[in-house]
Amino acid sequence: MQSLLLRIAVALFAFGVGVSATMVWIAYRTPNAKRFKTTSCQMRPLLPPPPLPTVEEPPPPPAPPSFSRAPISGGLLNHKTLSKPAPAYPSAAVAANASGPVHVRVLVDESGRVISADAVSGDRLLREAAVDAAYKARFAPTMFEGLAVRVSGIISYNFVLP
Repeated sequence: MQSLLLRIAVALFAFGVGVSATMVWIAYRTPNAKRFKTTSCQMRPLLPPPPLPTVEEPPPPPAPPSFSRAPISGGLLNHKTLSKPAPAYPSAAVAANASGPVHVRVLVDESGRVISADAVSGDRLLREAAVDAAYKARFAPTMFEGLAVRVSGIISYNFVLP
């Protein structure tokens, strides 16, 4: 068994030496082949780094949402008024002994001004006077998440006969 292993080892050694010698011979005899060099390491010149891709500016952040399209419902707004002028009592309503509450639906813009008013209940003779007074009213701006927003709600006027 040892002699078989020895023979295999010698055959492999001879094969390796033969292959190496053959490669050297081919390289030496081939006219355009690169010659083997004995230097251990050669430095290649460094190439400049590839250009960095151009980075575009990111788009600006979207504008904060505007709530002007859909006003917030504020319910009864009498407590938010900065000024609420009293309505003029119409002479036709005095003659007809008309009195009582009139409710006016208003739309208030971001600065607190009334931009829309419509009477929703009350005596017909008193509604126009209540709407005129509602347009003269001023409100504290309504804030939602740090932004002034439009708000809709009701103002109540109580007409009492003089």
